Amino acid sequence: MPEIQVSDSLYSQLEEVSDGRDLDAAMWEMVYLFQRGNNPSE
Repeated sequence: MPEIQVSDSLYSQLEEVSDGRDLDAAMWEMVYLFQRGNNPSE
């Protein structure tokens, strides 16, 4: 998996929305929801 660098403030926001879950799982969920919101035919 590629590695990305984010600012400390963005990382803090990601940790907050992960709600104690695995951070990778939370990010994949965000990607899914983003794609779903931008392609409502799916």
